[in-house]
Amino acid sequence: MDLINFLRILSRRKWLILAITSVAVIVTFLIAEQAPSIYKSSTQLSTGLTDFNTPFSLSSRTEPLQKYEIEARLKTYEETLVLDQVLSLVSYQLFLHDLDLSEPFRPLERLRNTYAASDGANTYSILEVENARKNFEQKYDSLQTLKSTDALDRQHLQILDDMGYSPSILRSTLTVQSIPGTDLIEITFASEEPRLSAFVVNTLSQEFIRYQTHLRAQQAEKSLEFLNREVEIKRGELAEKRRVWDGYRRDNGITQVSNPMDRMLERVEDLEEEREKANRRLSDSQRRLQQLQSTRGLVIPAVNNNNRAQIARLEGLNERLTRFHTRMVRDNRQTQGLTDSLKNTLEEMETAFFQNLQESNPGIVSENDLSVAAQEQAQVGAFQNLIRVINQEMRRLTREPSAYSVLDGDASTYAQDVAEARDAYLLSLTKLNEALLSAKEINPGSISQISLALPADKPEPSKTLLLVILSGLVSLSLGVVVTFILEYLDTSIKFPSHFEELTGLPLMGTLNKLLTNNLDLVSLFNETHKNKSLETYKQLLRKIRYDMVEDWPRTTLITSTKFDAGKTSLMISLGYSLSLNGKKVLLLDVNFKNNSLTKIVGASPSLEKYLSQEISRRKLISRSIFKNVDIIGCEGGDLSPSEVFPDDTFENLLIELSESYDFILMEGPQLNDYADSRELARYASKVVPIFSATAGISQKDKESIEYLRSLDDRLMGAVLNKVEMRNLNL
Repeated sequence: MDLINFLRILSRRKWLILAITSVAVIVTFLIAEQAPSIYKSSTQLSTGLTDFNTPFSLSSRTEPLQKYEIEARLKTYEETLVLDQVLSLVSYQLFLHDLDLSEPFRPLERLRNTYAASDGANTYSILEVENARKNFEQKYDSLQTLKSTDALDRQHLQILDDMGYSPSILRSTLTVQSIPGTDLIEITFASEEPRLSAFVVNTLSQEFIRYQTHLRAQQAEKSLEFLNREVEIKRGELAEKRRVWDGYRRDNGITQVSNPMDRMLERVEDLEEEREKANRRLSDSQRRLQQLQSTRGLVIPAVNNNNRAQIARLEGLNERLTRFHTRMVRDNRQTQGLTDSLKNTLEEMETAFFQNLQESNPGIVSENDLSVAAQEQAQVGAFQNLIRVINQEMRRLTREPSAYSVLDGDASTYAQDVAEARDAYLLSLTKLNEALLSAKEINPGSISQISLALPADKPEPSKTLLLVILSGLVSLSLGVVVTFILEYLDTSIKFPSHFEELTGLPLMGTLNKLLTNNLDLVSLFNETHKNKSLETYKQLLRKIRYDMVEDWPRTTLITSTKFDAGKTSLMISLGYSLSLNGKKVLLLDVNFKNNSLTKIVGASPSLEKYLSQEISRRKLISRSIFKNVDIIGCEGGDLSPSEVFPDDTFENLLIELSESYDFILMEGPQLNDYADSRELARYASKVVPIFSATAGISQKDKESIEYLRSLDDRLMGAVLNKVEMRNLNL
């Protein structure tokens, strides 16, 4: 399709395109304006994947991860954050919040049958709502999701849906993505309530940490079961080896003396007991920190790698702790001076942590809670440091050469067997203790929420203008597409320039479409009209009249391929136009299937009666309101012309009438449905078919057009009627 045709189509359908675009823009504007304001809140999680050597980190890594490992873990965290298992925990919290507090995020009225549900939503009894609460609390504590296979769970899931708190609904406005170049994950939630948005991102952060801890605990539990069995086996083997060795010494009269191995095992057992105490106290401090986070909204910031001064200060404190703890553990004693040094170091750590907490919790948490949190953080760091030193001392002890003293100086193979069993037992014990430490970590991988998300002060900027513009562009494109679809489906002729291409018939003339059914021909030709449509019709009719006068066929058959092409109106208009040119015109209605010409002009239906000799020649012709224009009407019926005209009577009548009239215009039925016009064509000098520009070319039309082509010179040319004004010059 070339550019001209493209512009032609758009020009014809411009009002349709404009209507589609206008409606879309108006509807979009109204919807956008009525949409509630949206508030967003965001927070960031520090995954600690790059903080492998940060002081007091909860991670047990000793070397940094590779880039691809970091990216893979970040992707795993992103996917985990939007799992139903995690979002369900947030859903429970949201519902319990609205049920228990006086200022819920969303009203609960539609859930209770004591209130009217104006929007037709589901309603629930107070008992059903209370049952939902109990179920949610149980599911929350056990980190379980609602099961669609359980009838009660399905009802409670529907309650969450009705409140807009189900995981699928939360996920629709939740954004979770890692920040490029960092190990941070940003969580953003949008809703109609600023407090709700902040609550969701904060709760999701904490529940994600709890869920990760749960997963780590499950994995550790499986490992502990295996390691416990291995330790028991190795302990039994060691006991058996020592029993055999003791029997050997008794049998050989070897005096039993204090053995370095025994002292070392006793020391390892003491260290193990100390480490277990430290682990318990570490867990207590971590639990208290977690309680402060969940109940007071406390945010514990991650160590900022970009703050070199902060890192240097913490590293220095950590080195001092390591030095004091090493002296205390290795010497197995604690002096007053060492105790005071440890106390002073912990106080400095508390001060450092207190300052960090103040910066991350401005005006949110009380000074007393911040002080308690700082103390617990310092305790966590101290116990982690102590456990690390104990582990180092245990490794040092277990790596020393075995020393066994026997009185006779004999290096007994039994003593060597005991040493090997001891080493195997200590190795298993070390693995078990490390697994126990890992299982007690409340936040594996040093995942922490950097800052607490606060309710937004103002809603997100309105996107009404952007939506309206996009709607206009989309609807405009849609309008163009619809236009071309309509053009493709529209088979009407439309353009005079396309007529000969579509039909293969010569075009004698065109007539534009008139918007009036009562055409005043006298006024039309006597005046110059301001109505462009009427003036154009008059000029186009004159062109057809000119061709008629130039060719001067005495008898002309005006027909069409289908009904409602405009034959009658053309007959009357052309007859009057010829009369103005001094010609005497006879309009002959031989359309027996639809004698509209006879009815419109009020002519006497005399043709059949005259041919059957029921009336005289004097009563055959009716006078019209126009001078020099006469009419012969017909009664009409189902008979064809050959059945109405006896012998050569009609042909003789035409010969006689042609002596009195300059032009005889005959109207015949449509060619597609009847054979009448084919029978009438033999009586006509010329045939003029009328086509409507609003109609298409069907298969029946093609058959009728083939017949018209077969007329050769007797075909004067076609007239294309009802052409839109905008299509006349295209």
